[in-house]
Amino acid sequence: MEGAVHQTFHSIGTSTDWIVMVVYFIAIMLFGSYFGRYTRTTSDFFFGGRRFAWWLITMSIVATGVGSHSFVKYSAKGFEHGISSTMTYMNDWFFVPFFMFGWLPIVVYSRVRSIPEYFEKRFSPSARFLATILLLLYMIGYIGIGFLTLGKAAIPMLPESFHLFGTDIQVTLMRAIIVIAVITGIYITFGGQTAVIFTDLLQGFILLFAGLMLFFLGLSFLGGFHHFWDLLPTEWKLPLADFNKPPDFNFVGIFWQDAIAGSIGFLFMNQGLLMRFMACRSVNEGRKAAAVNILVVLPISAIVVGNAGWLGKAISVADPGLIPPNTSPDQIFVVVANIVSRPGVFGFVMAALTAALMSTVDTLI
Repeated sequence: MEGAVHQTFHSIGTSTDWIVMVVYFIAIMLFGSYFGRYTRTTSDFFFGGRRFAWWLITMSIVATGVGSHSFVKYSAKGFEHGISSTMTYMNDWFFVPFFMFGWLPIVVYSRVRSIPEYFEKRFSPSARFLATILLLLYMIGYIGIGFLTLGKAAIPMLPESFHLFGTDIQVTLMRAIIVIAVITGIYITFGGQTAVIFTDLLQGFILLFAGLMLFFLGLSFLGGFHHFWDLLPTEWKLPLADFNKPPDFNFVGIFWQDAIAGSIGFLFMNQGLLMRFMACRSVNEGRKAAAVNILVVLPISAIVVGNAGWLGKAISVADPGLIPPNTSPDQIFVVVANIVSRPGVFGFVMAALTAALMSTVDTLI
């Protein structure tokens, strides 16, 4: 609600959860470093040698598209508005044919290595310079939003301050973001595209598994799907928001704006995503990856990233003392995961959330 005071949380989780997260990070970094051995040339570093099958690219795209901001943002919207939080995951399908049969073969067969290089070939060096500037602004903003949302998700797990070497260090959003950025960049620098693709393949499976597991744990906590569904207010059960209200979340503003700006920008201008498709062994393999992603993976991803918000709303209706209705929407994913998960399992879910950011950032970098 406008002007409402949101309740925030600190020190959520146990030492077991932190151990699980640390072990996960070490395992992922070792996994990425192992595949970094296969990077010997510039083509290997940026395009993975152009040798990968469609299914591997499809799963690695999951980890790229489903960033930490997806979990935090769509859980927040699910808590505030319900099932209609899935709108932005259901509006890509009518742009995909233009990508599969237009943009992808053009870029691959022209043998360019980047979108700005294509603009130089098609137009002029000035067009390449302008495209480079615009893409850098896009990627910096995209990466920055990812770090921001993961920092917001990490804050509830951290204490308000650390006592280190006789000094109290306050936990702030900016300090959390800096630490996360340093950890994320370590294995990216040394591994290259092969390491990124195989790491994202693993993390793609982990993300889908963790999100679906959280949903089933939440349904079990509430006593089954029928109890969950009965607890949701009628407005929260609708697949689409109202046509043009409220101003911050409506059908016209979200579904169509995201389809035009978000989907076209993500499919046609995201250099990291395009390099992923260019790592396929052929254009047909890239087309298969795009088709399976849009028809199968994205609907599942919509449930994965939004269900914590739906569960949070149902729990707040059933027991307002457990999740107050004024809980900060940005923290609802962490709060719900902590309530429905056991120690250790919560750590795994949070590790998956952090993995989502790592996979988004490693692709763009």
